[in-house]
Amino acid sequence: MEWLEFNRWSQEVQKRLAVQVARLSEVSQHLPKTQVTATQAYHLQSMLRRFPCTNPWGHPTAES
Repeated sequence: MEWLEFNRWSQEVQKRLAVQVARLSEVSQHLPKTQVTATQAYHLQSMLRRFPCTNPWGHPTAES
């Protein structure tokens, strides 16, 4: 398969990824620290169950 022959990112891709990492790092430092409660986790799980699983890569789903 072609993707198995991948050696490394191009210089341009490496540069763009480094910029994204720097931006995310800067933004994440200014976000308020939140705590997820059990109730919030339950609501998130029930919300996710209402929507079908998506798989854009076409691999078999691990869990349904």
